[in-house]
Amino acid sequence: MSTTGGQRRRVKTECRINQWFLEDKKALLSLYNAIRKTNITDWRAIRLNSLKGVLFNIMRNDLSFTLGEEEIILMEEQSTPNGNMPLRLFFYLAKLYQHGVAQEKLYRQATAKLPAPRFYVFCVGRHDLPPVSEERLSAAFATPSSDLELIVHIYNITDGIDSPLFPACPMLHQYSQFVSQVEARIASGRARDAAIRETIRYCMANNILYDFLKAHDSEVYDMVSMKFDMNTALRVAKEEAREAGWQEGKEQGMQEGMQEGMQQGMQQGIKKGRLQAALETKTNIILQMLKKGMRLTDIAGIAEWPAARIIEIAKKNNLPVTE
Repeated sequence: MSTTGGQRRRVKTECRINQWFLEDKKALLSLYNAIRKTNITDWRAIRLNSLKGVLFNIMRNDLSFTLGEEEIILMEEQSTPNGNMPLRLFFYLAKLYQHGVAQEKLYRQATAKLPAPRFYVFCVGRHDLPPVSEERLSAAFATPSSDLELIVHIYNITDGIDSPLFPACPMLHQYSQFVSQVEARIASGRARDAAIRETIRYCMANNILYDFLKAHDSEVYDMVSMKFDMNTALRVAKEEAREAGWQEGKEQGMQEGMQEGMQQGMQQGIKKGRLQAALETKTNIILQMLKKGMRLTDIAGIAEWPAARIIEIAKKNNLPVTE
């Protein structure tokens, strides 16, 4: 990933927060308590939001859950925050409300009660960001307006950053340490596979995510390495498609004998080649994950594709889907 402003190049090794905390609602509750400065103990009050029985990842949000009937929490993990996060989370929330409120209630006189929304984004691997910051939807408005607002609370959970969440949520801190260890090894020249396996051994020896890694070490390896494979494969595919598309566009433009035709041909060739190559690459990687028996929710999170599309790929290739 290219960077600006002196930020060092990072290899995306995050397993994504949802894939860690979905395993343990007690850990998820500890994260909530750390953010909200509460001391709730009943983890059974947490209900993960879903659509048609599949974890709600259709719009690519990392994690969404309700706590009782009072609050709905939306969380994302991002390498780099941007001004569109409030708008994206606004779309997520609208979809969740639409799914959670029966159509007929909209026409009743009684006000339909909604869980209060909370929005959180976690950034990892960014030493140039403050521990806590925020983004507002109103910053995107063409003219000032106070009629609608949505505030996204951004937490920098990079290892070495004095995050206010770490003392109250040890698993989050340990997750940050895990990511830091993998990236440090890759940056020092270690091969990706060796860096991941060394990190797993190091963390278990130093009581970092010990229980989780003991139970899921092979799955953690698959999640980290497959995420890396996905990013690398797509980057290479795009580079190859760009070269092929440029040549196709150039030839078409030269045949037409006009500069305008050349530019149009280049653009069409690049777009066509890039999309086709990226699609084929991504499909092949999804097939690999299905053959490994990885869970549908993990594949959808890594590939950033709707679960329904992954199920369709599995059916076409006579592969089972692990829920």
